[in-house]
Amino acid sequence: MEPVEYREQLHDIVADPDLSVETRIDRVLELGTEYLSLPIGFFTRIDAGTQEIVQSTGDHPLIQPGETCPLDRAYCRRTIEIESPLAIQDADGSSSISETAVETFELGSYIGARIIVRDGTYGTLCFADSETRGESFSKGERYFVELAARLVGYAIERNDYERELAAHETEINEKEEVYRAAVDASFDLVLQIDDDGRFTFVSPTIEDLLGYPVDDYIGEPFTGMLPDQETIDLAEEMYEAVMAGETVEQQYFPLQHRTEDIVLVDIRVTPLYAGDVPPEERTPEDIVGVQGMARDARERHRRERLISVLNRVLRHNLRNDMDVISGFADVLEERLTGEEATYARKISDTSQRLVTLSETARTLEQNLEEPPDVGEEDIVPDVTAAVEQIAERYPDASITITAPDVAVARTAPRLETAVSELLDNAAQHAGEAPSVEVAISVGESRVTIHVRDDGAGLPEQEREVLESGDETPLAHGSGLGLWLVHWIVKSIDGTLTVRNSEQHCIEISLRRGTEL
Repeated sequence: MEPVEYREQLHDIVADPDLSVETRIDRVLELGTEYLSLPIGFFTRIDAGTQEIVQSTGDHPLIQPGETCPLDRAYCRRTIEIESPLAIQDADGSSSISETAVETFELGSYIGARIIVRDGTYGTLCFADSETRGESFSKGERYFVELAARLVGYAIERNDYERELAAHETEINEKEEVYRAAVDASFDLVLQIDDDGRFTFVSPTIEDLLGYPVDDYIGEPFTGMLPDQETIDLAEEMYEAVMAGETVEQQYFPLQHRTEDIVLVDIRVTPLYAGDVPPEERTPEDIVGVQGMARDARERHRRERLISVLNRVLRHNLRNDMDVISGFADVLEERLTGEEATYARKISDTSQRLVTLSETARTLEQNLEEPPDVGEEDIVPDVTAAVEQIAERYPDASITITAPDVAVARTAPRLETAVSELLDNAAQHAGEAPSVEVAISVGESRVTIHVRDDGAGLPEQEREVLESGDETPLAHGSGLGLWLVHWIVKSIDGTLTVRNSEQHCIEISLRRGTEL
């Protein structure tokens, strides 16, 4: 076989994807010993000054897989120091091979080349004979060994990359499986929709939720799981908002079950960005779809409806019965005298407090059912309206307000209810002719509503209600009203502070708006 044919065969061996790297190196060694007419071929790994035989051909006892020796005793010591192959016709007469190496291995002729992997020395590919060689190694033979070492280096490097890639893919798959399991455990439905509005992923949990298998949704428009046009219109608005970069949440969102029942879910939908764009550089143009996560809300919806019905029936019956009791108590007070008339008045007053408690509970329910609708608004009109309302209800009270022309804050319409509850509480409990002062102050970052009265201040129990939202004292009528104040202020990202000094003062602090 001609030299060019050996080189072609060398290329074919190393390029064969069906062979392992080890098999390819074995065949390279066999081909090299045949071409060079040398009985020994070996592939070494050199690390930390030690040479290890990794693969070999021939029966030399010290050149077998697993054999090691210090590099300064090896024929390869000089090989890794030079760029071109080291070719020795007669080792005894060569200054490139140490006497110790010749005494150890007793090789008469040797040719070897350095193997480079990832720009560093990996080892050597060598061929040898215990006998000296009659003639020098030719340029063609040197080139063959150099080519063989280079191709073996490429094969090792590629194999390392493939193993690292496989390990990386395994790690990614494991992380994805952990993520999938966590998502499945946390949500009743996870979905992804592309920029054409079609499903690209739906979690297997959808079959339990809606009765359809995953395959019925993949590639289909997301409107296919919606029960009616009204819901489709809402979903399309949500989709457009998310594709513009917003995160959208919707409670009690209806989905179509296979049985034609409606399944209500709480859903949160977020933008899905291209993976090659850093988070700090993302814009709506980088959005490639949306991702949604939903929880089954049917049970909570049924429970809330039941509670709402029970509350309405309770309040209706309570008000009607209390009106009857109060009416009879008023009649008795008119007909009786002395201590008996006093008892009748207490019955009437207690009845009215229960009616007020019922009304406060209704106001609380309405505020809990409605979203806060937070935005930047001038709070002066709402606070002024609350002052006028309470002043009309309690004509014996002196209620004044000091406010700038405009005070823009992050707020919601329900703020008026919170201020009214504080004023009502002060007018009721600050004495026979209470004095209540309302002031609005504007700071650098906050807008604050101050409600001061000349009463004794809140009892510790009710102060805890106002500042912490503790529900324990709700048996007291004012406690429920103060809990409503706490909930409203917290829902619009405000803070509540109670100050007891010469005058009792409650402060509602809101984030200042940008349009002041």
